Amino acid sequence: MALVLMTMLFMTEEQIQNEPETPLLSCYDVRQLLAVMLPKRNITVYEVMRQMKERHKKRAAATRSAIKRQTAAGAGYATG
Repeated sequence: MALVLMTMLFMTEEQIQNEPETPLLSCYDVRQLLAVMLPKRNITVYEVMRQMKERHKKRAAATRSAIKRQTAAGAGYATG
């Protein structure tokens, strides 16, 4: 249990610390970075960063789309 809490603390600290550069940093992103940095694998840090940026673009687009759908759905209601 302590390891899980330490992991959650680490991930939260990383999200806070990296918020200006990567505001959409997720636990999955941190996991991917650790998977590269801890055991040496065939994938480079640059490739992980490229993949993370691509996921962030898609996540941001999905967020914008959801907001647009919610706004459009809310505009359909008549008040009075």
